[in-house]
Amino acid sequence: MASPALRASEGAPRSGGLTAPGRPLASLRHREFRILLFSTMALQVGSWVQTIGQGWLVVNDLGGSATNLALVALLRGAFLVLVSPFGGVFAGRYERRGLLMVYTGAGALVAVLLAVLVSTGRIELWMVYVLAAVAGMVEALASPIRSLLVFDTVGPDEMTNAVALNALGGNAMRVIGPAIGGALIGSIGTEGTFEVQAICLVLALVLTARLRRFEPELAEVRENAVVSVGRGLAYVARERRMALIVGMAVLPSVLVYPYVSFLPLFAKDVLGEGAEAYGFLAGAVGLGSLAGGAIVAATSNRRRLGPPMMWACLFYCLSVAGFTFMRDLWLAVGALVVAGLFHSIYAAFNASLMQMQAAPEFRSRVVALQTVTWGLTPFAGLLMGAMIDRWGAPHTVLAWMLAAAALTLALALGSRELRRV
Repeated sequence: MASPALRASEGAPRSGGLTAPGRPLASLRHREFRILLFSTMALQVGSWVQTIGQGWLVVNDLGGSATNLALVALLRGAFLVLVSPFGGVFAGRYERRGLLMVYTGAGALVAVLLAVLVSTGRIELWMVYVLAAVAGMVEALASPIRSLLVFDTVGPDEMTNAVALNALGGNAMRVIGPAIGGALIGSIGTEGTFEVQAICLVLALVLTARLRRFEPELAEVRENAVVSVGRGLAYVARERRMALIVGMAVLPSVLVYPYVSFLPLFAKDVLGEGAEAYGFLAGAVGLGSLAGGAIVAATSNRRRLGPPMMWACLFYCLSVAGFTFMRDLWLAVGALVVAGLFHSIYAAFNASLMQMQAAPEFRSRVVALQTVTWGLTPFAGLLMGAMIDRWGAPHTVLAWMLAAAALTLALALGSRELRRV
């Protein structure tokens, strides 16, 4: 029986122009990919609006500190780490659209509950913690499916192009979402952000329902889920190339990404600005990522992805390091735009390699590890938050970025396997 990816490739209409095979928008000629893309975009704009609102809610409305911000992210991340491997197992066993609809519906219910609690003034810090944990569990189950469906809807030949366009759409929402969040906070209060988030998740659910069914491409042995997770981890550990690719996903997640949680502090304490400035800073990375995604989409036919992945990661680290020296809002925004460009290139190539280099029978479990790496970020963020409380945001974030840059450079110069993929 043909795999979902193969059927998608065979069923795609022939076209010319920018959507022709090998062109920058090639993946858009696949109907299922277009639906998935718009669903993901709705989900992501809601997520970013919520991130802005939640950060400002904790710091400004509920009187929280950097450690409180880190703890909210930690609870969400803990479930990403613990549950994502099982999300990968389920995605490899069961029909994917149905599962994704259940998970997206659960996320919409959480968003509606959060909006009601904030708008009625009943929200307390412990409730933010609980809802962050539930949202993390839902994301842990849904994210591996969304990543697998990118491959399923376009096939292996256009995987990198599809990942780039998926990232491009997501980063467009990263620009729009924080700007909307900051504007809503300034105009109608924090509750507006959570109401918009709820609307976006309902829209994502409606779009997901329009996808056709996607059965797993390989029938997995119905072994115990814990055993299945263990076999996936053992596969990555024994395959040096896969271990290095996953390692390149872990490194920025632990040493670089945590700084995003503390952008409210940079806006308020370092730059002396308010909620709208926070929205500009959060959106700046997404703005740069649009350019990075366009570059990847236009060059998705390249034979080797490892070298540009590593060098883009290095320049991403150095760009965020430069951001820590900025004391003018627009210079800070400019530094994060550059950081976003390199982040988008790195992330697209890393995501492509994780699926393209994995053995088919382990692909769903390898993809789940990508979600696990996202969950590691808040654990590192807790330590970064404690250090920021003691030494300040600029000095702490600079030290972490230099450590990440040094490790990335060591991998770029010393790993022959990564240079060959």
